[in-house]
Amino acid sequence: MRAWHAPKIIEICRKALRREISAGLFLFLPFLRLKRKKAKRHGFWKSNDARIMEGLKLYLVELGFRKCLLQIKGKKRCQTMSVHLVTNDLLDQFNELLDMTEAKLNIISPFIGMQTASRLADWLIQNPNVKCNIITRFYREEFIENVSSVFGLEKLLHAGAKIYALIDLHSKLYMFDSHSVIIGSANFTHGGFVSNHEIAVLLSNEPEIASKCIEYFNDLLSRIENAGGGLVIQEWIDEEKEAIRKIAPNRKDKSVTYSNEAKKGVKLSKIVKLDSFEEFIQSTPKISLTQEEVWLKFEGTGEDRIPNHLDYQEMKGVRKRDLNRTFFPTRPSGIKKGDLLFLTIVSFDENNQPTPMIVGYARTDGYHHDNVADASEIKEEPWKERFPYFVEFTGGKAVKAPIKNGIRLIDLYASLGKATYPSLQQKSNVSLKTLHSMHFRRSHIRITSEARDYLMKELDKLFTKYGYIQLG
Repeated sequence: MRAWHAPKIIEICRKALRREISAGLFLFLPFLRLKRKKAKRHGFWKSNDARIMEGLKLYLVELGFRKCLLQIKGKKRCQTMSVHLVTNDLLDQFNELLDMTEAKLNIISPFIGMQTASRLADWLIQNPNVKCNIITRFYREEFIENVSSVFGLEKLLHAGAKIYALIDLHSKLYMFDSHSVIIGSANFTHGGFVSNHEIAVLLSNEPEIASKCIEYFNDLLSRIENAGGGLVIQEWIDEEKEAIRKIAPNRKDKSVTYSNEAKKGVKLSKIVKLDSFEEFIQSTPKISLTQEEVWLKFEGTGEDRIPNHLDYQEMKGVRKRDLNRTFFPTRPSGIKKGDLLFLTIVSFDENNQPTPMIVGYARTDGYHHDNVADASEIKEEPWKERFPYFVEFTGGKAVKAPIKNGIRLIDLYASLGKATYPSLQQKSNVSLKTLHSMHFRRSHIRITSEARDYLMKELDKLFTKYGYIQLG
């Protein structure tokens, strides 16, 4: 943590303590439910500033924060995006994220333990508005050996969870609404979450990555549903309970290796091409590497929309941005030399309706590892703390007219529908709501060649009508 944050941290912590925020420091850590017991353990509830800072530092180190941005103007609150490794206290992290879940919980885990299933079932009963989908394995041998619990599955089924069985499943993924994700080696068992040596990546308030995980889960779930026969029902569970009752007592010799081939669920064909999860991991498209990649590059945010009376060059000047650079909150490693970016401004249309407006395009030199703001640049331009990474333009054009005269993103959706995005090509039905959610809070997103052709044609019309600003 940088030293210049310390006085502000002390001020915010002191105010939080004075207001007696009993569930934790929501003012400073809004995405965590910090329990009073843990706060006491780390010294938050002492009276002097030294103990406050000591406790805060210990807690931040424990959580492994890589970024915390303080907004001091107006209402003081912290906007956080967190990516860090978890090697212990995974159960605590899971429970904290679970407490924040309001609509949907999706889990992929080959093994389901009795203790973890019981706790989750109790939580689901207390939170009936949350829809829970679980993809797991349904192997009799694993139930008999108690590496997975059919009794735990029964509790979850009675609590309203939908459980799907997939043969040869090995992935582990935990998704909380659309805001947070845990990816790692841990099964949903007491061993996986508490006692085993496991490692996981916890991503909090990372909507771009979360959306890719959601795409992966939805794709896998739709394949299971389309294949049929994967939904776990009470009849299956009763059959396995009876088998355990008959077989387990006869397995007394621990030196003997037993086996039972009985298993239920869907068996899907192996993946032989890039799917949405591989796209997330590799940041590469499902096309030849010799072809250009095409992206929408967003500038501005939903909380700070850019005035629509400015043209692209004026916008860059007012916001003190380099005309031939565009910035990102995370490393845009997928953007390569020669890629095409369509410049998409988070603004308003000519009727002052909030919508992204596409005002031009640019070729890029690609992202390089040294394309990052250094400490002196961040000190001079504090906004680079949030957007430190950049790519440079090598050529391009922007409409020489106010942003409001550009192309509305919703018009692209209306014209092409799911053909806008590569990840939606294989889906049978895509709603307008799904299309709108694709770009939510993203800095950039890959689009199809059809979308490129449409935008180039519409931009050429605008260049002819208004003229253009040369880029690169």
